[in-house]
Amino acid sequence: MPLRRETGGVPMITRCPGCGTAFRVTPDQLAAREGKVRCGRCAAVFDAWERMQEPPEEPLPEERLEPDAAASAAAPPPPETVEAPDAPEELRAPPAFEEAAEEEVAQPGPAAPAPVSRPARRGRIWLAGSLLLVLVLLAQVTMQLRGDIALLFPETAPLFRGICMALGCEVPLPRHADLIGIESSDLQADPSNPSVMVLTATLRNRAMFPQSHPELELTLTDSQDQPLARRVLAPRDYLGQGASLETGFPANSELAVKVFLEASSLKATGYRLYLFYP
Repeated sequence: MPLRRETGGVPMITRCPGCGTAFRVTPDQLAAREGKVRCGRCAAVFDAWERMQEPPEEPLPEERLEPDAAASAAAPPPPETVEAPDAPEELRAPPAFEEAAEEEVAQPGPAAPAPVSRPARRGRIWLAGSLLLVLVLLAQVTMQLRGDIALLFPETAPLFRGICMALGCEVPLPRHADLIGIESSDLQADPSNPSVMVLTATLRNRAMFPQSHPELELTLTDSQDQPLARRVLAPRDYLGQGASLETGFPANSELAVKVFLEASSLKATGYRLYLFYP
């Protein structure tokens, strides 16, 4: 029969009606939950006061219960349990009377890759496109100045010749018109043939390196210095068809030019001559 309810610290025995597990408790401990407990083995909730029994004559093996995570700070220490021969378990407060559940701490997992936003992806595309355009521009400038680069860095000449062989171009000599000048020039009728005019000039390359031969522009003028005719003389015209242009205009040297022109019908009284690179 159930024991009467008492107060104080006298240990008593209560037994789970579901699995028969026995527990040693005190009235003070049960008063904190109004006698409502939960069996740690079968999770049955029962009134410990109603399941009180007389303490056994022989002491039973006992173990200490771990404190319930839901117990409040004001609650007394958890009761000691007595293992009955049939299966000891711990008493826990039933879920309906728990004050707070123990929160699980989320363990950090592997970080998911951050998605790339559309503006960031568009910015990367623009950056890649800009870098590509800069590389193309640098390649064009390099090919445009390949002659000067090959002159300043002779080790690059074979590379440029190989590229030009594939592209159908050539590695030109430098073309610095400011370093080439006309030292003297003259235009006179040929004494042996008055219908033919003879242009003579002396060109000088003041550079310390060979250069391409420039082109010459001859303009015939009248007495009012108005142009009557204009002709551009290519290197082949004033050097001759058999001249070699690959070696160029030697560094720090002079070149004599003599050209015969059929222009007697123009009645020219003057001329202008200057050189340029196309």
